[in-house]
Amino acid sequence: MYGGTSYYWRGASTTNYLKFGGYCWRIVRINGDGTIRLIYDGTTCHANGTSTNDSIAVENVVYNSSYNKSEYVGWKYTEGSQRPSNTSSGTDAPIKTTLENWYNSNLASHANKISDGKYCNDRKVAANVTWSSTPNSILYYMGQERLERYKTPSLNCNDINDVYNLKVGLIMADEIAFAGGKYDSENSNYYLYNGKSYWTMSPYHWASVSRYTGVFRTAENGKLIYIGVHGTTGVRPVINLKADIQISGGNGTLENPYIVAD
Repeated sequence: MYGGTSYYWRGASTTNYLKFGGYCWRIVRINGDGTIRLIYDGTTCHANGTSTNDSIAVENVVYNSSYNKSEYVGWKYTEGSQRPSNTSSGTDAPIKTTLENWYNSNLASHANKISDGKYCNDRKVAANVTWSSTPNSILYYMGQERLERYKTPSLNCNDINDVYNLKVGLIMADEIAFAGGKYDSENSNYYLYNGKSYWTMSPYHWASVSRYTGVFRTAENGKLIYIGVHGTTGVRPVINLKADIQISGGNGTLENPYIVAD
């Protein structure tokens, strides 16, 4: 999505803590354009594996209260379409509104240091599948094919109209997989594990029997699983710091996190 080479943190990293805007964050990766991708860790920094509600910014929220059509996996969606005609059109999913309200209340005053990051809401369907709004057979999105079937996460996005330029978004399921999360087994030994469940913005499937659509999330045991968009789970905001930000101190550890200069 960014071009160039991205560098990401993996496993039980202990050198990717950063303080910014009054909160602690974990560095997820350095993007190809030099911006720095962060995920919320709380009002204070937490050791790997610490289970605390503080590491969740907003608890128990839905991705979309509407669930009985496959287009409801969209960050923005248009009724009866796989995706809107462009990223400026369509209806905002409730999760988008929830996240932007949190940002406006807590981080908007620091917007001069936050880049318009690129976030992939990958609505391409798996191979040999034709998209429709309410198909009579199960419909998988590419995220399921990459992460569950082939175990091949990717930082690319399949369609330009699934790439949203945002001040705040959610982590991709592929980023969790690169960090150490697995679809088919538990793992508590990676830095994104916090003993809590939280949303990604990666579509998973349309369940034809139950008539609902689902999105990837993490489980309390660290496993990558899915949940219906009408289910409730937590939110960990993701932001991207501009490439020219200055670090005024710290070494990235829990006890001495990097500090972004004012």
